[in-house]
Amino acid sequence: MQARRYGYCFILCSFLFSLSACETSQPILSCDAKGELKPLCGFQNPEDLEPLGDGRTLVVSQMGLIGQHEPGSLGFYDTELKHLKVFPDFNEAGKQRWGQSSCSPPGPAFSPHGIHLSRVNANEQRLLVVNHGGRESVESFLITQNNGSYDIAWQGCVIVPENSYINDVVAAPNDGFFTTHMFAKEGFPLGPINWPQLQGLMGMKTGWVWHWQSETGEGGGFSKLKGSEIAFPNGIQIDREAKYLFINAWGNNELLKFDWQAGEVVGRTELMHPDNIQWDGAGRLLLASQDFSLADMALCMEPHKGACPGAFKIYSVDPESLQSQVILDQQGAPMGAATVAQPLGEFLYMGTFSGDRLLRMPWKVAPSSE
Repeated sequence: MQARRYGYCFILCSFLFSLSACETSQPILSCDAKGELKPLCGFQNPEDLEPLGDGRTLVVSQMGLIGQHEPGSLGFYDTELKHLKVFPDFNEAGKQRWGQSSCSPPGPAFSPHGIHLSRVNANEQRLLVVNHGGRESVESFLITQNNGSYDIAWQGCVIVPENSYINDVVAAPNDGFFTTHMFAKEGFPLGPINWPQLQGLMGMKTGWVWHWQSETGEGGGFSKLKGSEIAFPNGIQIDREAKYLFINAWGNNELLKFDWQAGEVVGRTELMHPDNIQWDGAGRLLLASQDFSLADMALCMEPHKGACPGAFKIYSVDPESLQSQVILDQQGAPMGAATVAQPLGEFLYMGTFSGDRLLRMPWKVAPSSE
């Protein structure tokens, strides 16, 4: 036990020294294209993306800077008009309510992170949003299609268990959800990070997946999914039959295929620091992964203009075998530090947790035959 403590102290000292001593990294300020890679500037940390289903509109989660407690916003980005309609805060509740009865609208403190869109009926979709602003919660919004335009209304929220710091969310059967708890929100401070975050960087199990069910039903409220304990659980996705979860273990450099009812991992593959996961429309997963230098990591975590230059890759992954192939290997201009890759039309759109832009590249998959 004593040797292990000395080992942890050595890793801690080495990490903090290297972080303070590393060369300065510079942000990307130019908004010029590089070959087929085109930056779309004018955003605020567009960390996650979801398609509205009309072939042209993306829901954009614009988060505040991690750890800075800054507000963010949701937006609808029309890819044809190249116009972003921003909803900065929500102060009123819609007619349809969801979640805990004690919840009130998030107001100007609202700061979204991971998002997930699911169909309610032909004209309505539910958007679940991880929120760090003013409270640690999952918020629900109802998006309604009306004569070719979209309205959005806040429905309610669920406050997550104390000292949780969540990242991403997906809808679960019976009106519930799954959300990734990355690490304890409060912990012994160690410069720019805290002790739970350092544990995750060392590959120690810092978090798990929470499952929330409606409190009016049997077994309602939060439960920790058995067998889901990993280092820095990040992005999460669910299959069409709601049998398997795909969980990105950012701190363990792994993508896990998880049978949530059995509580066991049924497949895994190594990928460097995997972030968010999306479906590509043809039955494969799209995954953004990062390979930061310490200098890039330090820059990405601090306020800056432009975009973070951190290296990243976009993978296409077979959900059965978990075999993967790289479809983009990118470092530097016109954008780094991608967190999500979302196909729409003939393009792939990529967002980031630290920057003022999306990145677009030509890319098209065959439509699903299902």
